[in-house]
Amino acid sequence: MHDLIPEHWKRSIKRFLLGLDAWIDFSLFRSASGARESYERFSTFMDRFHVSGWRRWLNELLSEGATLGAFGVVVLLALAIPAFRETSDDDWLKKSELAVTFLDRYGNEVGSRGIRHNDAIPLDQFPDHLIKAVLSTEDRRFYEHFGIDLPGTARALVANTKAGGVVQGGSSITQQLAKNLFLSNERTIERKVKEAFLAMWLEARLTKNEILKLYLDRAYMGGGTFGIEAAADFYFGKSVKDLNLAEAAMLAGLFKAPTKYAPHINLPAARARANVVLSNLVDVVAAQDTALLDELEELVRQKRRDLGLADRNEDGE
Repeated sequence: MHDLIPEHWKRSIKRFLLGLDAWIDFSLFRSASGARESYERFSTFMDRFHVSGWRRWLNELLSEGATLGAFGVVVLLALAIPAFRETSDDDWLKKSELAVTFLDRYGNEVGSRGIRHNDAIPLDQFPDHLIKAVLSTEDRRFYEHFGIDLPGTARALVANTKAGGVVQGGSSITQQLAKNLFLSNERTIERKVKEAFLAMWLEARLTKNEILKLYLDRAYMGGGTFGIEAAADFYFGKSVKDLNLAEAAMLAGLFKAPTKYAPHINLPAARARANVVLSNLVDVVAAQDTALLDELEELVRQKRRDLGLADRNEDGE
């Protein structure tokens, strides 16, 4: 039987395969040699940066810190995305329309139902003692931090750990505003993370006074009221501009727990909370302006006597 492949074809195929094998071997050899030379040149270059002793340990520490820092940035960005989705509404400052006002046929108001809310009073018309009472109790470093009061948070964490429960809040006014505007009241880690990012977002978009004004206008104050102005009218029948020190202290005490300290629900607890606010106000004035301390202490004592606050603490003892 004759061979199906001609003899000269076989010789050509063999020569081709031998040439291919030689070309592959040479390519591998040349690649390996090039890689070795490149590695040697890289090693020679890196030898210039060789350190030993304490410098090596410092270099290792900085390298590990950079690695962990980069990882932390990625994690923070991943956590920030859900928080910033809360601000997707262009009109994120809009108010909830949950109240109905009844007018007579001449356009005069005859009554209303639903929440009470009034943000028409500018911040510069708020009594100075009201602003100081709120800041001394809710956020003493408000004008100093970037939305998150790190020393205050650490202090609250230590106090709560020692007490075995929540006895001191660590949220700044900006964080509380972020919760009021965008989030719910649920106590979860996810909400706290969102709250922190949204607080920094608010600080970047608004001035400190704008943040404070929004906080005073949007916070729930008990009795179906939102904001200081509505609360002043509901509890004392007057505008926030006309609040005296004792009344301002009682309203400033509502931010912590408006249902618990609302005077129309629990007057002794409201008075005790106002006492705490007045004490905080004295501490702040003593630390910032000693010239006003004597005058304020006398005013505090007088207002305590007017409201029967003497010898009371927050537990009503």
